[in-house]
Amino acid sequence: MTIEDRNLAAGTQLVARFKGTIYHAEVVAVEGGMRYRLTEAPFAEFKSLSAAGSQIMGGVACNGWRFWSIEGQEPEPKAAREAKTPASADFRRIPGGRAWCNACCAAFKVEAGTTPTVCPQGHPPQNATEKAETEAVTA
Repeated sequence: MTIEDRNLAAGTQLVARFKGTIYHAEVVAVEGGMRYRLTEAPFAEFKSLSAAGSQIMGGVACNGWRFWSIEGQEPEPKAAREAKTPASADFRRIPGGRAWCNACCAAFKVEAGTTPTVCPQGHPPQNATEKAETEAVTA
């Protein structure tokens, strides 16, 4: 969660999540002001939260006030993305005992006298998807 109040007291614990790893920092008082100390390797101190965040991100610039959260106020981790279901396709027969899938733009072999139910990439024919949806509505 973005840090709104930028007047952080010494001892404030900060947390950030980057590429699945959680990092911690602490606000420390030093002569001349405040510093932000990483509590895991490389255990460095920085003049700004942006510099501390940039260190974690391998030198990429970042807005430290958005990168870090006050411990206990951090956002929930993002849910893992679900696998996409293959898009429906239109199949058409082409010469040589083959069919063409317009979803993946690939040709594939089809046994003579059969109708393909799915292409090798997993795309069902569009009319099969529509038929299944119609059957589900009427059931």
